[in-house]
Amino acid sequence: MMKETLYTIPAPVSLRLALISDLHNRSYGAIIRSLRRRHPDLIMVTGDLLVGYRPEGDQLIMESQKHVLPFLRACVRIAPTYVSLGNHEWIVCDEDLDLIRSTGAILLDNSWIRFGGFVIGGLTSGFVADYRRLRARIGGRYPVKQKAGRMSELPPDADWLAEFEQQKGYKILLCHHPEYWSLRAPYLARRRIDLILSGHAHGGQIRLLGRGLFAPGQGCMPKYTAGMHKGRYGRLVISRGLANTSQPIPRLWNPPEIVYIRLKNISKP
Repeated sequence: MMKETLYTIPAPVSLRLALISDLHNRSYGAIIRSLRRRHPDLIMVTGDLLVGYRPEGDQLIMESQKHVLPFLRACVRIAPTYVSLGNHEWIVCDEDLDLIRSTGAILLDNSWIRFGGFVIGGLTSGFVADYRRLRARIGGRYPVKQKAGRMSELPPDADWLAEFEQQKGYKILLCHHPEYWSLRAPYLARRRIDLILSGHAHGGQIRLLGRGLFAPGQGCMPKYTAGMHKGRYGRLVISRGLANTSQPIPRLWNPPEIVYIRLKNISKP
């Protein structure tokens, strides 16, 4: 059964957000029913829509996965939908990105956009950045890659965040990796960003006594797997995600989760 988690955060402007992460090409009927019932103003998809692998033949990976594009189209029919890229999108090429855009979703690929009094950005996973560097050297749509390096060796392209921080308005950043908050660069907790939305940790896979036991990029007894965390300048909200790809480690006592965030105008009752 899918869990719905609700947070209220004070803000200068009111807005209702849905945070979705780690779809991993699963069926999405329950998610869409939840979105229709909750009526968010914006839908934020923080990566890992795919199950990432190097496809064989000429088919685009975005076309090879049954649920991804239809899911985005269904989201767009409910509310404006913003998408950032997670580690499972490491393989995507320009044609794949065009397919994401063709759904009507707004792709934030190391970029930002204004929405009313808000500035919404998307920080692309370091896994994507790493494969793009390989593609630039070798060429081709999906060049062969032996294996991914360690997380610390795959930094994201974060130089643009300095300009993003300086923008006027309430700043929301979609960032798949909660590790980027305080465990490794770009150390988002130190940046003047009001709200950061993440996933990736799958709630820690197995949850005991209110915490997860394992997360990719954090290892055993991870610090950032779920919930809301407050920093000097803003907050980090982490979704437990909607599917599991960390086999053979199962999800136990850790149902799939969709997060709803109410940004409440602090100047109004």
